[in-house]
Amino acid sequence: ADTAEAIDFLEYYARQVLKLKDGADVKSRAGESNQYHYIPLGVGIIISPFNFPLAIMAGTAAAAIVTGNTILLKPADATPVVAAKFVEVMEEAGLPNGVLNFIPGNGSEIGDYLVEHPKTRFVSFTGSRAVGCRIYERASKVQPTQKWLKRVIAEMGGKDTVLVDKDADLDAAASAIVYSAFGFSGQKCSAGSRAVIHQDVYDAVVEKAAALARTLTVGNPEDPNTYMGPVIHQASYDKVMSYIEIGKTEGRLLTGGEGDDSKGYFIQPTIFADVDENARLMQEEIFGPVVALCKVRDFDHMLEVANNTEYGLTGALLSNNREHIERAREDFHVGNLYFNRGCTGAIVGYQPFGGFNMSGTDSKAGGPDYLVLHMQAKTTSEAY
Repeated sequence: ADTAEAIDFLEYYARQVLKLKDGADVKSRAGESNQYHYIPLGVGIIISPFNFPLAIMAGTAAAAIVTGNTILLKPADATPVVAAKFVEVMEEAGLPNGVLNFIPGNGSEIGDYLVEHPKTRFVSFTGSRAVGCRIYERASKVQPTQKWLKRVIAEMGGKDTVLVDKDADLDAAASAIVYSAFGFSGQKCSAGSRAVIHQDVYDAVVEKAAALARTLTVGNPEDPNTYMGPVIHQASYDKVMSYIEIGKTEGRLLTGGEGDDSKGYFIQPTIFADVDENARLMQEEIFGPVVALCKVRDFDHMLEVANNTEYGLTGALLSNNREHIERAREDFHVGNLYFNRGCTGAIVGYQPFGGFNMSGTDSKAGGPDYLVLHMQAKTTSEAY
């Protein structure tokens, strides 16, 4: 799937730039000719994450390249080899030397240098909120000899919610909760790490979700019978396990809660029920296979809880009430909203991806206006 999405990004952005290469139509008066077209920004820093080590890395790199920029590609510390192989493929494809420059390294050692350098024109970042905010702050400072204000494109994470209305298909709701929470071990910024459920169906949904989660197999991801592999490294394992301990004080452990780091960093799919809407498990991004379930009184209360985090990336509503669906369409403040399905799995060109608030800079990867973020518009007017 990671490879398929990388191909989708390459194909989509190549076709999109064909639509943009001649600029946009503007009006001309008698005796003049006006043109509006796009030019590259310059040298960009691409900082990609570990969780989609090919797709997001290739997509963000390709978007910058097809729009005429040269880039320094700094992949996540944990996944440099995938990026190295991508660079080899780009060389084989005939990309000129110097367009794509591979800069692996520890973010704490080279990240600030790359972002702050006066010749850096823009930064495209996907990763945590903490690092994204640091990049945004550092990029905003004008360095000696710098002649522009740097542009930052950032996708920083989420605390994404699956809403279950009282008239929803309860089996579909349980499926949406479980597969949104535990796909790729919950290591997605779009992962549904909390579910907000109407009190009338709460007990039934909780039971169905727990039963479904118990059927998931955890083990070697190279085995096709395995549903869920490990989390990325020891630091992630320790963080997620610490949140599980917090969860034991904030809710009722339904299933999971166990970890094994003896031969990898494996954590069982974990569900906590009866969690307060303001609890840490309901507010903080965990980035692991943990989901919190919360009971609400009515649909108004449901929307209130849906919007009560500092993020705004993805969300889902399971409902057969058309009025509620339309209200959520207007009032559920997320960049990607899904009805009667899970909150993960955006497809390039179908569901352009990116969120609001602390989820990033509202850019939509795989969407019709993403490439413009990597360019600047120039107007020329000729009198004759």
